[in-house]
Amino acid sequence: MFDSDPSPEFDTFACSLDALVASIDARDPYTSGHCDRTGRIARALGLRLDMGGESLRQLELAAHFHDIGKIGIPDHILHNPGRLEQDDWEVMKTHSALGERIFLASHRPDAVAVAKIIRHHHEAIDGSGYPDRLAGDAIPLAARVLRVADTYDAVTSRRPYHPGCEHEDAMRILHAEQDWKIDGDVFREFERLMRDRALQAT
Repeated sequence: MFDSDPSPEFDTFACSLDALVASIDARDPYTSGHCDRTGRIARALGLRLDMGGESLRQLELAAHFHDIGKIGIPDHILHNPGRLEQDDWEVMKTHSALGERIFLASHRPDAVAVAKIIRHHHEAIDGSGYPDRLAGDAIPLAARVLRVADTYDAVTSRRPYHPGCEHEDAMRILHAEQDWKIDGDVFREFERLMRDRALQAT
């Protein structure tokens, strides 16, 4: 699925990614599907922002594995059907830094770059995000792209505690988060991208 080498030889890097995919799906099937959809949107958005080559490949990998750290979140928090208490929310927020550590353990040549995107995909433009409270351009572009793609799929997905928004409602939510949680320039390109109905949530 994620072969990094077209040769038929045994590829330990590809195998490590396949193992991560299987781990996500076994832990939480929703997370696996969400990451796949987020990866498709992130790649399309990255292309519109003239990302290419290695940068685009790193973005796509990070999108597919951005929630891998949720493997380490206790069930009573990960599958909580209601609003999390503050202490539990603080635990949930550790998933991005944990995801960074897990992806680094793959020892892929691109592990550092991809893990950095995973770590920062919940940073906010105004500095109110986590785990490092980065702001503005200090947040890697790929992480800013991933934040938009991740938010869109998250708010349009049906969960036990969340019925899922229609496309237009999701776009209004993201529009309101411009220059606060998400990069306004990235969002405006996202608006143009989402004229493609094939990418819209149904």
